[in-house]
Amino acid sequence: MCIHLNRFNAQGVNGLGMREGAGRKPRLTEQERSRILALAKQPPPGKLERYADGTLDAQDEEGSAQWSLNALTDSAHAAGIQVERSQIRRMYLREGKRWRHTHSWGTSDDKDACPKRTAVVTHSTQPPAGSTTICADELGPVTPRTFAPAPGWSPDGHRIKAPLEYSRGDDKVWIYGALRVRDGKELTRCAATRHSKNSIELLKDIEADNPTGEIFIITDHLSSHNSLETRTWLADHPRIQHLFLPKGACWLNLQEGWWRLFRRDAFAGQSFANAHEIERAMQVATAQLNHRAKPWIWGRPPRTRRHLHRLFCYRL
Repeated sequence: MCIHLNRFNAQGVNGLGMREGAGRKPRLTEQERSRILALAKQPPPGKLERYADGTLDAQDEEGSAQWSLNALTDSAHAAGIQVERSQIRRMYLREGKRWRHTHSWGTSDDKDACPKRTAVVTHSTQPPAGSTTICADELGPVTPRTFAPAPGWSPDGHRIKAPLEYSRGDDKVWIYGALRVRDGKELTRCAATRHSKNSIELLKDIEADNPTGEIFIITDHLSSHNSLETRTWLADHPRIQHLFLPKGACWLNLQEGWWRLFRRDAFAGQSFANAHEIERAMQVATAQLNHRAKPWIWGRPPRTRRHLHRLFCYRL
């Protein structure tokens, strides 16, 4: 208190302000901060690059191929800047810059990506009155072999492991699937090959299972979906219309999520000797999943009150 009184008596009101040089000095200079922020604009040290002479090489073969907080910290240390991982994180957040690059499947080079994406999302969430939205896709080729068990833990607390068999023979199966978004019902069928005729057979099953109203089928750009034979068949069945996904946006197809459930129930920890056993497993798994089918919800479901209660209650 005496210090402030003395400063007030000597300098007046101006003596009560903060003097220059007060407080802790910043550990990083503005030049060092700029160098750290510029790292995310440069290729990672472990990323393969093609040089002018046509060779493909990485600056550091043991370095990270994608930017992460640890990779940014190592690069800053290599440049002689003493900074910690948490400092870099706060620095990028404060500046509003992204050090995570968008995944290759997060963007599309399709010129009609936005209209296609809008059509797919709209027909999945708010389909036209009286219409049916179907998500179709193919899984395979599935070959008779031993499949690893589903991820989990055994009753005695050990990680479940199983020997993997990578041998493949001429006997293989393609599984065609069609998911009805309205109620989660699935249609599946097996085929030895993947071509237009089998795609048309799946369309026939979809049409028979949905006898009324328009049918919008969300699918990818496989040649058999848009071949001359398929288009000729669709001309005689105007109720069925295709909605093609944008390139690199397979995650918009809800059938992809259903395949994850199917692989867990049909293949995990099983051994198949021939294609007939795979087809039998497909039939059983499809019936089981349809028995507990629910309407598919676009996006993440809302959090329950129990989740919020656990989120804000901590153990002392």
